Order: sequence, then C-alpha cells, then structure tokens
Amino acid sequence: MKKIFTLFLVGAALLPVVANAQVTVEAAAPKEQVAFSNEVKTDEQKPAFSSEAQRKADRKAILKERNTIEFNASLNGSLSHFNTYWQKVNGTTNTITGVASILFTHQFKKDRFVLDNKITGKIGYTWNFFDDSKKQEVTKSQDEWFISTSPAYKLAKSWNVGGTVSLRSQFANGATRGSSQIFAPAYLIASVGFTYVCPKEKFPIKINIAPLSLNATFVTSEAVRAYYFAEKGFTDTGGNAVTYDQYIADKSILDRDQRNTPYAFGLTLENGSGRYEGGSSVQIDFDRTFGKKGIFRYRTTLYSFYGWINEAAQQTESRKTGIEYEHIAPTVRWENTVDIKATKYFSTQLYFQLYYNKAQSRKIQTQTVLGVGLSYTFKNK
Repeated sequence: MKKIFTLFLVGAALLPVVANAQVTVEAAAPKEQVAFSNEVKTDEQKPAFSSEAQRKADRKAILKERNTIEFNASLNGSLSHFNTYWQKVNGTTNTITGVASILFTHQFKKDRFVLDNKITGKIGYTWNFFDDSKKQEVTKSQDEWFISTSPAYKLAKSWNVGGTVSLRSQFANGATRGSSQIFAPAYLIASVGFTYVCPKEKFPIKINIAPLSLNATFVTSEAVRAYYFAEKGFTDTGGNAVTYDQYIADKSILDRDQRNTPYAFGLTLENGSGRYEGGSSVQIDFDRTFGKKGIFRYRTTLYSFYGWINEAAQQTESRKTGIEYEHIAPTVRWENTVDIKATKYFSTQLYFQLYYNKAQSRKIQTQTVLGVGLSYTFKNK
C-alpha cells in the first residue's frame, strides 16, 4: 500500500512540469506576418502642385498690379462729292480722306519707382479726283510718329523727380519730292526735372517742370537739305545763285551771315545736320474719360521750351563782336484730342494742334482734323 501511495505522489509532482512543457511548445511557433506594399500615388502630392499654381497666380497678379497698359487703333475717313456743274461753278474737287492712328501707353510701378512709356502714330492721305477728267491726285494730309519714356522716383504723395526722353518724326516722304522724309526732320527732347501729379481721380493733371532741357532738330537727309537750300536761294557776293553742291565743295563761297541763316526746319548751314538748344521746359498733360461707359474722352498736352542757354551764349558773342543777334523765342506745342464713342467699335475723333517755332516760321501754325470711323481699345485694367 505504501508503494502505491508513493507512486501517486511522484505522479502528482510531475504533472505540472509536463503541462508547462506543452504550453511552451505551442507559444514557440509564431504566426507569419504578411507585409503589404502600396506604390500607388496618393493625394499627398496635391499640396506641392497647388503651391506651384498659387505661386504663378500670385506672380501674375503682381505683374498686373505693377503694369498698366492701354492700346488704341482707329481708322477714320471722310468723303466729299460734287457733280460736274457744282465743280465748275464753285471750283471744288471730290475728295476721299483716310487717317489711321495708334496709341500705346504703358506704366510700370514698383515701390517708389515709376516708368511711363508712350507711342503714338498717325498717317493720312487724301485722294482728289474730278468727274469730267482723268486728273487724279493723292496728297498726304497727316504723318507723324512719337515715342517717349519717362523714369521717375516718387518723392512725396504728389511729386516725382525724374527725366524724359522723346523722339518725333514721320513715316513717309513728303508730298513734294525731297521736301521731307523719316528723320528729316526729327525732333529729340531730353529733360530732367520735377513732376506734380494731382491725386484727385476726377482731375488727372500732370505738370512737369524741367530746369534743364535739351531740344534737338535733325535733318539727316542730304537730299532734303539740298531741297531747302535751293528754296532759300543763296547767292555769292556777286549775286550769282549758288547750288548746294557748290557750297559743299567750297563753303567760303557764302558769307557768315548766310551760313547762319535758318533755311531747313530752323537749321543753318553752320549747324550741319543737327541743331541743339539748351534751356528749360514746362509740360502739362491732362487725360480723362467721362461717363460710366467711357463714351467721352479728352486729352491735351501743352509743351513750352525756352532756350535760355543759347540766348545767353549769343548775347555773350554779340558783346564781343558788336554784331546784333536775333533773340530766341519760346517754342509752344499744344495738342487736343476729343474721342466720342458711339459703340464699342465706332467713334468720332476731333484733333486740334497749335504750334509755334520761330526758327521754322514766325507765324502760328494750326491744324484741325475731324474723323469718323472704326476704333478698337484694349486695357489690362
């Protein structure tokens, strides 16, 4: 009996050890973990794309804010027709006139820096014809182009300091052969000064005061200079007519007074192909559009220049030599343009210009043009 009881105790003691071994075997067999890979692009790429698009949009907005552009092109015309009997009694002619013009303005602003650029062009022809004959004639009625640039630095709310450089000439040859052509004549203006800009939107006036200004007139074509030389009728000391070629070969053939006589757009023979004047200038600009739809627009520019530096030089020379000289008078150019828009592409334009330049003519020159036709305008703002 004691032996059976002893075996029972030994078995009871070994039972936990066997059970523990079985549990340990089962825990030692880990399950296999499956790893998944995802190579498909997710929405995480969108923020980079959106930031690039936003950067471009911001840059475009900044450029638009800094740059103001306007472009206008127009084609105006007029027709006058009279029958044969009316022409005979009143001496009139039938005419067809066409005028093409462009206007381009650009302003760039960045902080206190301002840059204004302007380009204008205008050319027109008139066709004269008669009912009772084959006689026809085409004449040039208008011809001019103008380009300018004006960099400035903003000093205060309404005052800028800067300069202006502009050039003015024509596209085609003059009506009379040799009378004019591109850069013959040409007018160059360079000035440095102060500009007042009115802050009121309803009164957009700009006043430029340039203490130092340069006015230059060029006649680069020798053929044009020869044409006006012949028109002036220069003569030698014996009263014989002198041709332009004779003068070029021997400039002493004319006396000093004749060589200093204006003969071509204010130029003298001593000037050669260019005449320069130094002095001061004032320019007033006004440009306003009236009405919600901009049907009425008025533009005007008044420019005046006085060559006091040349005047002082001539006065000094006169005191030395005792020879009297002709005083320099201010140059004045006043342009006015009125645009009336009937529709988006149909408008009427009235243009008036007053011009006085003593070196060219002692009389005041004026021109008035009224045209009706097509017009197209583009503005980025």
